[in-house]
Amino acid sequence: MAGTPPSLSFRIADSRVSMAKLHDDVLPNILKRLNVRDLIRCKSVCKSWENLISDSGFIKFHMNYSYQIDYKNNDIDRRIVMSRVSYRNGSRVCDVDDRLFDDRDCHLLGSSNGLVCISSFASQLVVANPSTREVQTLQVPQILDTKHLCWGFGYDSSTDDYKVVLGFRKRVGWTCFQVLSLKSNVWKLIGDVKYSFHSRIGILCNGALHWIMKDSSSPNKKRVIASFQLSEERFNKISEPDDERYESGVASCPNMNLGIIEDCLCISPCDGFNDNLWMLKNYNGKLSWEMFEKECDMNLALQCLKEQEHYIPNKRTLCREMLFYKTREYICAPIYMESLVSPYVNGRPKRKTQESNSKKSCKLIKRDPMLPGVSG
Repeated sequence: MAGTPPSLSFRIADSRVSMAKLHDDVLPNILKRLNVRDLIRCKSVCKSWENLISDSGFIKFHMNYSYQIDYKNNDIDRRIVMSRVSYRNGSRVCDVDDRLFDDRDCHLLGSSNGLVCISSFASQLVVANPSTREVQTLQVPQILDTKHLCWGFGYDSSTDDYKVVLGFRKRVGWTCFQVLSLKSNVWKLIGDVKYSFHSRIGILCNGALHWIMKDSSSPNKKRVIASFQLSEERFNKISEPDDERYESGVASCPNMNLGIIEDCLCISPCDGFNDNLWMLKNYNGKLSWEMFEKECDMNLALQCLKEQEHYIPNKRTLCREMLFYKTREYICAPIYMESLVSPYVNGRPKRKTQESNSKKSCKLIKRDPMLPGVSG
């Protein structure tokens, strides 16, 4: 260090060594408090820090801590939506994708553990981490009907994998479903269900995706809540609330939405989220619906994804500025949290180094004696 006294230089060097050799139990508890952007910078401190921050155990440790801070301490509800333009003058420029699905060409198909699944303008299907800017391109499904689709994306804890679920209209009143896991990147047929989908984006809650569908076998094509268990890859039907207030409120509306609030599946009419909001309690036991009667709005932190034709890894930011609201309007938007989780579940692809590129250029020069500047 130029201009630094020798004694001070030694002290700085010693401090760096001591920081790099912090106790194994102390360092993770310090680093877990940093956001993803700062953690990425910390990777350059030393090799041991890079290995720690890249470790799958620390990634889960950091993600769980961030969740506890947001939802338990600060009562912050983070959601993510697709946004066409940047936020200007307080005007609303983003909406929940499910409401305007047919009016858009770029769709947010779901979010889980910091990863998002996107269908872009160019029919590119990707899973990306907006915080780390990693993008994994998925296999495009081979289906005939590309207009009448429903989607879902979520984490399967039984296999430590992420799955994309696709439903397309096979014939009137029937929907055919396929599933793709990130580890295989291959579409697999699940089968047909005798439902026609009413909502387009599946709501992820308790390891399952949920859609509002119409039962084709019933005389009046009654609406049902269909649940797809990601671990077992099977469908269940969830009963609606058996209450007069629900029948006169939500059930009487021509359209309804599913959402998630306080980690519970909820249902509400499209035109009024502040009234007639019902929450599904005790999901894994005896199901019980309760009316959500809190008058206060949520502390909402809304992350806005950019609509792009191609999502290129490590090149440009995927998000716009974060917006803050005090509303329940976005309860049907996917829950989002920043994380270090990589979409490359089978390992990150190796980057080409400058050294390997220079070796290739040297071989090219040796093979072609007619190139300028090369003597025979």
